[in-house]
Amino acid sequence: MKVIMDADSLIKLTKAKAKEIVTKNIEAYIPPKVFEETVEIPKEEGYADAFLIEENLEKGLLAIKKFEEDKEAEAMIGRLKIRGGEADVFRLYKSGDFDAVSSDDGKFLEILDALDIPCMTPSALIVYLFKKDVLSREDAENYIKNLKEMISDEEYYLAIGEVEEK
Repeated sequence: MKVIMDADSLIKLTKAKAKEIVTKNIEAYIPPKVFEETVEIPKEEGYADAFLIEENLEKGLLAIKKFEEDKEAEAMIGRLKIRGGEADVFRLYKSGDFDAVSSDDGKFLEILDALDIPCMTPSALIVYLFKKDVLSREDAENYIKNLKEMISDEEYYLAIGEVEEK
């Protein structure tokens, strides 16, 4: 599965200590602006997560992917008022052959859903790996519990419920 991640998703997976397992089992991409938001700026400010994300880029577990400019996509971005990394994620999705976008930004997820763009939250990526038998129930529950303080209660209980059901 080829997934584009925004900064919110990538940072949450990093903090939950789930980024490694996720990026080892899906093709994960970020556009240049998300690289800036998750590595360049945070490194200057001393955030440890930035160094971990950069390490995944160096190992080839995560890739920066550029996109071709598309007038239709730019017009949509303007009308929808999408900015920053989310705008680049949208541009990249529109320019390539991707299966989904991973985000935990509520407004951005609503836009993606309205446009029928497949999207997954960080916890949904963990559930996906569990259902593909990449993660044990115990590991999936632990990663979701690590996310608990960073996600909504609804998202947390839905994810835990999916793991407990199988």
